[in-house]
Amino acid sequence: MDRLVAVDSGGTFTDCVVLDAAGRVTTAKAPSTPSDFSEGVVQSVSRAAVTEDLDLRGILHSTTSFCHGTTVATNALLTRSGSVVGLVTTKGHEDAIIVGRTIQKAAGLTESELSNLAYLEKAVPVVPRPLIRGVTERIDYRGSVVVPVDVDEAARAADELVDAGVEAIAVCFLWSFMNPDHERAVAELIRSRHPDLLVTVSHEVAPVIKEYERCATTVLNGYLSGTTHAYISKLQERLADGGLATDPVIMQSIGGVSSAEASKGRAVALLGSGPTGGVFGAAALGRLIGADNIVTTDVGGTSFDVGLVVDGEPLVVGTPVFDKYHTVLPVIDVTSIGAGGGSLAWIEPGTGLIKVGPQSAGAVPGPACYGIGGTLPTVTDANLVLGRLDPDYFLGGERRLHTDLATDAIRAHVAEPAGLPVTEAAMAIVDILDARMADLVRTSTIGRGYDPREFALFAFGGAGPLHVGAYAADVGTRLTVVPTNSAVFSAFGIAASDPVAVVQASDPMVAPFDSERLEEIYVALAAGAVEELGANGVAPEDITTSREVEMRYRGQVHEVRVPVPDGPLGAESLAVTMEEFRRRYNRRYGSGAAADAAIEARTFVVRGVGRQAKPELRPAALSGEDPSPALVSERQVYFRPLGGFVPAPIYRRELLVPGNAVGGHAIVEAVDTTMVIHPGQRAEVDAWGNILLDTSGGRR
Repeated sequence: MDRLVAVDSGGTFTDCVVLDAAGRVTTAKAPSTPSDFSEGVVQSVSRAAVTEDLDLRGILHSTTSFCHGTTVATNALLTRSGSVVGLVTTKGHEDAIIVGRTIQKAAGLTESELSNLAYLEKAVPVVPRPLIRGVTERIDYRGSVVVPVDVDEAARAADELVDAGVEAIAVCFLWSFMNPDHERAVAELIRSRHPDLLVTVSHEVAPVIKEYERCATTVLNGYLSGTTHAYISKLQERLADGGLATDPVIMQSIGGVSSAEASKGRAVALLGSGPTGGVFGAAALGRLIGADNIVTTDVGGTSFDVGLVVDGEPLVVGTPVFDKYHTVLPVIDVTSIGAGGGSLAWIEPGTGLIKVGPQSAGAVPGPACYGIGGTLPTVTDANLVLGRLDPDYFLGGERRLHTDLATDAIRAHVAEPAGLPVTEAAMAIVDILDARMADLVRTSTIGRGYDPREFALFAFGGAGPLHVGAYAADVGTRLTVVPTNSAVFSAFGIAASDPVAVVQASDPMVAPFDSERLEEIYVALAAGAVEELGANGVAPEDITTSREVEMRYRGQVHEVRVPVPDGPLGAESLAVTMEEFRRRYNRRYGSGAAADAAIEARTFVVRGVGRQAKPELRPAALSGEDPSPALVSERQVYFRPLGGFVPAPIYRRELLVPGNAVGGHAIVEAVDTTMVIHPGQRAEVDAWGNILLDTSGGRR
């Protein structure tokens, strides 16, 4: 039987989803293995195989598509464990990547981090100044050659960098996106002299305007490609040895998947791809249940990730920040904070305030209650002390939790220093986490000009259902959805993704625009997208393309990404595009900020998607509301509105059927997650197996 397998590697757990031709879904979860993430991938697939009464070879042999989301590139950047990279750039501009922009000190920081001077430092350089060489050459803003490239100087620069021990060289010249001849010549020269060296050039990685961001993107690609290449190659080998006959495809940060071979040389496209699967999964599920505007909230062990789906499409940001580096490779717009089940609770020196995160216990040593070496209290420890987690049913009973260890950790590190009883300290830990998550949802919606009350909120990740009843009620979203298989929902989103190629180019122009010139640009970009997807095995008839443009008011700095209508470009379609720009600009920045300025188009984008057949999910008939067949036990759970610990009914998630309704207070347990229904709230299972939570009737 043909199967589609998707695996999402996170910081704490590695999740696996298997879909067969009949639409049946099998899920599994295994601890992530930071020393070798491919081991966690194999373990998660092996566990899914056991569920289907197969072994690893049996399930891989019948797999026709293997999709994978990985944080390897992100981890390599955060830990500064990438390759030794050198930079060859235009002479006189060697320091641009080091100087950066003034905002770099604050780029990507949270409000609390911005108030702490210790965080206001520039990013640690991924290319040190001694490994940067300038080469005589100059191309102007129109793409004309002003000074020819000095190939002898370029050869000496490359040889010096190789002698200094570089493992990769990035080449980035001024205005190369208008004319890449100089970059192309130098890259060919370096490859001919040093054929084993990785060479990455800006006109291939990021052929767009913005000198610093383009250079940073190119350098990061060189810095990360060695690590990514090694990981993907090892994964390919392990999966092939296990019986996989096809090559895996890798999730990109822009959404969609790309071939393993393409991903090896384009590591920067994987930065921040971890949360992307969940956003795409939410968009796909939203189409099934009629939700076009969605706030996605992914609560894992380490982070809380928030994305937006507007009118059925995930929002995209054109200049994302990674570890304080601004880049120019568009990605799905996801905002993250260090807040999850493994977040550490601690007392701030000097103030005595309880803090939660951003540090995490991770998979090892994990929360104190794991009993494998962790001694510091986490959110998981707090939920265990409050009775929300069953110590004998964590991961379906695979790992027993130790309430005494959780209690001791909270008492020693939070309760006694704060002068609180252990239970109140545990509740404070959970309250703080819930408040931080609600704040991020508001920032991610209101800060972009959207009213969260007009959105459905999707909650997933291992700890999402545990906390959503609180933060969704706080925010006031109109509908809360906990997807079926919510703990592995990001893997589901990866499974739902198609091959994607995003091709962009800069050619700044001011309105009124030359429609013939625009048509030429978009035709060339579309051809590039089709060519890239074709190299990944996608037939031309399966490819659809869409167009976008980044626009701004002349004299301003930040662009707004706007869709361009399909069909021939003329006065009418361009007027529609500019009106949409004004609407989006006003929503984000307010009306009148620059209404009289000319509109400038800066960067043009084509997104190609290779539509592929997927197993169809089918709705089930609704049964009655009575959930009593799923009621398995009762235990003491802490609910502040009810005065403390009270008996709470415990329901098994897999025994609830479409149509069942559960009123709060209650706990719904699955093998891989737990859901808290607070007093006054009501949960109902829909035809697709999702839990629809009404939080309007009660908060904690």
